[in-house]
Amino acid sequence: MTAARRLRVLIVDLNNFALYPSIAIGYLTAVLRQGGFETELLAPLARGITGVAREPRPPWWGVWDKTFRWRTGVTRSRLIRAVRARYTAYSASKLARARHELVAELERRLDDGFDAVLVSTYLMYRPHCVEIGKVCERRGVPMILGGPYFAARDVAREWIDLPGLSALVGGEVEPHLCEIVRAAVAREPMAHIPGVWQTQAGFTLDAPPLTNLDALPFADYSLAPWDKYPRPMVPMITGRGCGWGVCTFCSDVASTVGRTFRSRSPDNVLAELEHQHARHDARLFVFTDLKLNSNVDLWRSLGREVQRAVPEARWIGAVHVGTRGDNGLSAEELRAARAAGMVRITTGVESGSQRLLDLMAKGTDLDRTSAFLADAHAAGISVRTTMFTGYPGEQAEDLDRTTRFLEQHERYLERVPMYRFAIMTGTVFEQQLQRRPSHFPSLADLEPNHRLALVGYRYEQTERPDYRRAVVRLFRVVHRINRRPLRPAARDFEGVM
Repeated sequence: MTAARRLRVLIVDLNNFALYPSIAIGYLTAVLRQGGFETELLAPLARGITGVAREPRPPWWGVWDKTFRWRTGVTRSRLIRAVRARYTAYSASKLARARHELVAELERRLDDGFDAVLVSTYLMYRPHCVEIGKVCERRGVPMILGGPYFAARDVAREWIDLPGLSALVGGEVEPHLCEIVRAAVAREPMAHIPGVWQTQAGFTLDAPPLTNLDALPFADYSLAPWDKYPRPMVPMITGRGCGWGVCTFCSDVASTVGRTFRSRSPDNVLAELEHQHARHDARLFVFTDLKLNSNVDLWRSLGREVQRAVPEARWIGAVHVGTRGDNGLSAEELRAARAAGMVRITTGVESGSQRLLDLMAKGTDLDRTSAFLADAHAAGISVRTTMFTGYPGEQAEDLDRTTRFLEQHERYLERVPMYRFAIMTGTVFEQQLQRRPSHFPSLADLEPNHRLALVGYRYEQTERPDYRRAVVRLFRVVHRINRRPLRPAARDFEGVM
């Protein structure tokens, strides 16, 4: 009796990371291999096609670039918007510009014979997915598409019509992934499988958030193009979702894995650290959790146990400096984290205006944040904080408060990524805007674009001269901070979010 042939799956990685493997690819590979599939990876980076540059140290003229991008992003002028589009295309990543090269590589790989193609993508790469789908359709190979935002129905409806698409995955489907692939290969319906969109059946069952994360296999990064990374660096995630999880602007808590907070056990996380170190000789780790201290007990266990699991390990992560109860971020606990190898910490300050933070439901207090920044710096940790402009209700004086906050804490900060507020599909803010648009009179020209999970808008404050001057003052301080070199222990993580 002849044994059944193992199904062969090609995974296409359309994520943006160029310094370490994609965590989504690691989990896909691990689950499929555990299920008996033969799995290979098409990683654009392996062909020298790099993704988006992540927060590089700005050049000396970077403040003018930042100002130009902001001014052209808020203008009413169609001509200036056209110039901005050309400039953006010119400065786009190789991956964004290498669609045809990627498709040619796919054609070559499919000559080896695969039963299915799995594509893990960000929404910006829809044109790439269209071309991949055309190839799969012509070759008769089913394409399964997944990404963090396909749990949002408005987004999924805009993507379900891609050529060659057998299934659009919109949930945490690890327990069903092998079943999905087998059904796609057999051209069988999937209406009974949670978290899967199909053209014929639509979206029938939501995939509930996974609760037993310890039951998942450790991420498998063996297919990653390790020779293309500057050094062995491994992403880790200790939990899914966010322990706070109510910020009005946050799209992460509305995406596939962000819905509700769940955590792995400390023993499980430490065991994976040991595993990844042994497998890849890695001592650099990026914790990709939305907030690494959502589970305070696990956060403290890292401060006690990381060096035992991986001697000389260095690691980074993000935390929430909340005001409710114990968040594990005392000066003593930050010193413990540094002793355990934490070399950079990120927190989302977002604004130096407490009034705006309260509007955002941020759950933070600027006085408490100030103490945290000072304590983290004193512990020897490189401090990074995210901020953005343009939250509805923001005025010039709010921007000036943010500028003063940064000036007062400049000696503690080494990186401040600064963004412009985006209205993302599925966020609390977008839902508020849909229900009561009259509550946001400063927003005009609303243009939903659910293919990109965005709502375009014009914020009327940006047309005021005092607001524009305040933005430029803020950008100058941010630029001055971002030009500083990182602390030596954190320099291997330059450009890592």
